[in-house]
Amino acid sequence: MKSASVLIVDDHPVYRDALYQFLTRKFLPCNVQVFSASSVSEGVAIAESRSTSWVVLLDLLMPDSKNQLSGIQEFKELQNVMAIAAISGLERDVIEKPCLDAGCSVFISKNSDSTSIYESLCTLMGLTAPDPQITQLTDRQKEILAQISEGHSNKMIAYSLNISEQTVKVHLGEIFKKIKVFNRTQAVIKAKENGWV
Repeated sequence: MKSASVLIVDDHPVYRDALYQFLTRKFLPCNVQVFSASSVSEGVAIAESRSTSWVVLLDLLMPDSKNQLSGIQEFKELQNVMAIAAISGLERDVIEKPCLDAGCSVFISKNSDSTSIYESLCTLMGLTAPDPQITQLTDRQKEILAQISEGHSNKMIAYSLNISEQTVKVHLGEIFKKIKVFNRTQAVIKAKENGWV
């Protein structure tokens, strides 16, 4: 699926702006533009004004919607909307099926964290979300992870990187915390399974 633009349609300014800033930053490397609208009518106007394909992240409870599903129907009528992700604080088991039946590609709970929302949108666009754990590592930590994967001791790593063994240990502690493992063996297995090394 070719790359599209993302349109956040949500009437809650704080939530909308925070999500807009987060998604803009996350999608920057993929050249995916993010737009936001505070109403369904504003969102439709933005979608119609640009010749791009859209993935719409639509809050179901909008002041200018006749009902929870009417916003979905309005966006479904637009030729250039390729997918709609409904987002709501309503109970998933009550609203998810009606959303999907109305034409949504996915239902996202407002209790989801920003990273989960980003990953859902990546899936809709056919993009691979970079693994959040490996992207948290510094370049030095990635170097050390690569070296322990080759079976190098702390002493060898310290020598090759021209740092102290104590510094290597501090880096290893940070690596374990970030990729959620408890020791070198687990770190190596996880790194190899995920193709990080």
